Amino acid sequence: MQEATHRQSTENRMGADRIPWGWVVGTAIGLEAAMVISAFAWVAIYAYLIHPGEDAAYYENYAQVASPVVAVVVGMPYWFFGCRWVTRKAGTRAVQMALWAWFIVFIIDVPLNFLGEPTVYNWVMVVIAHSTQLLGAYLGGRAALKNVA
Repeated sequence: MQEATHRQSTENRMGADRIPWGWVVGTAIGLEAAMVISAFAWVAIYAYLIHPGEDAAYYENYAQVASPVVAVVVGMPYWFFGCRWVTRKAGTRAVQMALWAWFIVFIIDVPLNFLGEPTVYNWVMVVIAHSTQLLGAYLGGRAALKNVA
């Protein structure tokens, strides 16, 4: 009886010390979607509550300037809490899992910035946003490690 319990707990620990790649990809997509939704929500709040009455082109230009700022402001807390929650599934590899999720978003975002008309402002904001998101992911993974026995 004790041997079966010991074997089961060993298997659970071994299974928990792997990176669940489905969760990594899901986390990356989910956090990226949350960032996009936050940017749309902020522009909608600005357009309907703070500064209504302008034409659509005005709000499109505002969105190009404000969206990177939204990414900087909400990026770190989103990544911290998202990675802290999901990396509990990775056991001792929580930090690696969080960093892989961030890397997936990074390799998607950087090429997308070349599709538009990248300016120095855009690139500076990309660097700042991804740096704060990386820090949030790392700290979230580290926080999840505190719960690993």
